[in-house]
Amino acid sequence: MLAVSDYSLLYPKTIGLMKGLVDLIKREDVRKESLILVVRKNTEDLIRILFSEGFHKLKFCENKKPMQIGSGFTKMLDRTWEMHIRLIDMKEGLVAIQGEVEISRKYIQHVVSSRAPVIYEIASMLKKNGIDYNIWNSKINDYVSNIIDDHHIKLKGIPFLIPWIPACIIGPSVGMWFVLRFFGLI
Repeated sequence: MLAVSDYSLLYPKTIGLMKGLVDLIKREDVRKESLILVVRKNTEDLIRILFSEGFHKLKFCENKKPMQIGSGFTKMLDRTWEMHIRLIDMKEGLVAIQGEVEISRKYIQHVVSSRAPVIYEIASMLKKNGIDYNIWNSKINDYVSNIIDDHHIKLKGIPFLIPWIPACIIGPSVGMWFVLRFFGLI
């Protein structure tokens, strides 16, 4: 079993909008908040960039979003945390990029672990690859003109992780042993 360290990241708190308004994203709304990066780029080019940045395509176990383009992408950030990115088809040739940090799918705790959306990590990757982007606030239906300050998010680690593969082998084996003992067969 492996212990999980905490993971820290920043997420916009107070944002300026193109309409001249200011919006405050409450801490409890960060998980629900719908800030997404929007690019006008060919999907194949985005996928090539994701692969060059160390992401790989998810093969199974993904909750697909409406309008999602293909499968999502994931990249290990350390031994336990991973970043999951989805590409969403928008109207008029735009592609939205949504991402979150979560405990790796390799572990049973992935199903119930804390997770948080990411903006800066994806924006940094897009800048590095020369791709212009905008941040869209789907709650207000307006683009973000500037970010005034941030939330400091700390995803709490958990005391131990259980890998799926050993658990799927050991669990049924131990269960069978108890069943056989119960019926007096061993």
